[in-house]
Amino acid sequence: MDHPQDPPGYVQQVVNPPKVHWWKIAILILVLLIALGVAIAVPTLKTLNLAKDTLNLARETYTLGKNQDLVAANTKLTATKLQLERTRTQYQVLKWTKFIPLIGAYWQDGNHFLTAGLAGIDSAQIIGSALEPYADVLGFKGQGSFLGGTAEDRIVTAVQTLEKVMPEIDKVADKLKTAENELAQINPRRYPREVKGKPIRSLVAQAQTFSRDAVIAVTDARPVIELLPQVMGVDIERKYLVLFQNDAELRATGGFMTAYGILRLDKGRVNAEKSDDIYALDAKFNQRLKSPDPIKQYLPLVFYWHLRDMNLSPDFKVSMDTFTTYYQTLPGEPAAKQLTGVIAVDTQVLKHLLDVLGLIEVPGFGSFTSDIEPVCNCPQVIYQMELIADRPVATIKDSRKGVIGPMMQTILLKAYGSPKATWPKLVETVVRDINEKHILFYFFEDKFQQAAEGISVAGRVKDYQGDYFHLNDTNFGGAKSNMFVEQAVDQEITISAAGDITKKVTVTYKNPQPPSNCNLEAGQLCLNGTLRDFVRLYVPAGSNLVEALGFEADTVKTSEDLGKTVFEGFFQLQPQSQAKIIFTYKLPGKTTVADYKLLIQKQPGTKAPHYTVTINDQTQEFDLTTDKEVKM
Repeated sequence: MDHPQDPPGYVQQVVNPPKVHWWKIAILILVLLIALGVAIAVPTLKTLNLAKDTLNLARETYTLGKNQDLVAANTKLTATKLQLERTRTQYQVLKWTKFIPLIGAYWQDGNHFLTAGLAGIDSAQIIGSALEPYADVLGFKGQGSFLGGTAEDRIVTAVQTLEKVMPEIDKVADKLKTAENELAQINPRRYPREVKGKPIRSLVAQAQTFSRDAVIAVTDARPVIELLPQVMGVDIERKYLVLFQNDAELRATGGFMTAYGILRLDKGRVNAEKSDDIYALDAKFNQRLKSPDPIKQYLPLVFYWHLRDMNLSPDFKVSMDTFTTYYQTLPGEPAAKQLTGVIAVDTQVLKHLLDVLGLIEVPGFGSFTSDIEPVCNCPQVIYQMELIADRPVATIKDSRKGVIGPMMQTILLKAYGSPKATWPKLVETVVRDINEKHILFYFFEDKFQQAAEGISVAGRVKDYQGDYFHLNDTNFGGAKSNMFVEQAVDQEITISAAGDITKKVTVTYKNPQPPSNCNLEAGQLCLNGTLRDFVRLYVPAGSNLVEALGFEADTVKTSEDLGKTVFEGFFQLQPQSQAKIIFTYKLPGKTTVADYKLLIQKQPGTKAPHYTVTINDQTQEFDLTTDKEVKM
């Protein structure tokens, strides 16, 4: 239609908008994406290939270290560091991706991991170089720097030069803190739980936990290394009271204190002095102390508190505070000011040492091995020790438990004279026995005691922010039946939607072995008798007991001790039988499954009771060889 205002002959031109070629835009975007993908993929593949080579070198280094080949491990560690540096250099090609939304966070995580890895390798190199002079002494492959004289001479020289290691420990701590800080900047929740069945998120979290624990371990170890020369008598002669705890007759700190000895350390040299029966000490102890209630109630025919029963507290320091207070008053025994501390060992230590050293001959007492004795289905050394100490005889035996001193000296001499190849196993055995609480330490001086507590070798009941569990069994007059008893612990933890925590703990005791003839007139060795078990369960303060089953009537009680709530009871177990006890209780406070954590502290002297821990629908199973923290 013509518009009136248009002049005659005017033709209106209609201008159409330019046609948009969407397919061209799509192609352009696709090309850009491909270019971006190539720009990321090519250097990523190169980085991954380098990372795989680095990982293979790291595994080889780990294997060499595990095999005690310190020199080769240090060499391989240098190669690993060079390869990791190449990986990091290649990874920097992707640095521009940190500005890309979403992708950038992952690049930064990778950079944190690589920086942490380099710091970790630096710390390992420092440790390796510091340990290399001590290779021979510590049982590593390699000559070391202390080549002259006997094994004892080399140990003495090594201990005397430990102060040179201290600056290196500080360097290690700094490197590990760098690694910890780098890993702390990574958010594990950014990663999937698993990919193709392989865990991802948990590995990131484990790396962070490991780095934190490594910093704590090095920090706690520093005062130990600094003080070790003093503990070994480099400055002045040191004396230690050695208590032999018989874990076959389990007591709160690891076993019945059956014998004792004096160990003298002078400039790193170790000598075993006198040893005797614990009853010889009690014969000199003239005080008539009132028995604590558990002894009064459950230990037959014991009317006073004797030295031999003073390890009643599960906390080794608390027990030794009590014991040494009275021990130092005895005539003929070193006063506290003459002693540096107390070392407690159980029968497992003897067995494990003989596993490495083989048969030993103790003058006046015969041969001892770790071979199984058919009579008791137990190690021969343990059977012979029980035979010497406890078998009823018609005559007086002056040397009943005086065997400890000569045996300690014999073991020391055989260890010093053993082939170089034996030392790695010896070092590993002693460290494992300390870690598993078969060896405990107590010191009179605060600086030594605090160092021991810092590395968890002092047998302390720990403070803990979270759920806590310590099961403590005390054999009151039940022969040596703990030698045969097997224990399993099942913890069922229910956390409600409101955060309330309820626990049901079932402890199963089994004694599969036939009974011994415990008739005194028969004159035989009474090993497997009726277990008379006084049980204490230490849980978080403020916990409320709902139910306790499996105990004798009127023995269940609730009390407070060592900053914990304690549930206790008493039951008996016959040979070739089984018993169960059950605790049901509510914990104070509230939590979630994600935030829940549990510390289980192992009782000294126990072997490896089997634990099953179930939190709602998640379960973990393990043998408790040392203290363990459980998280889901």
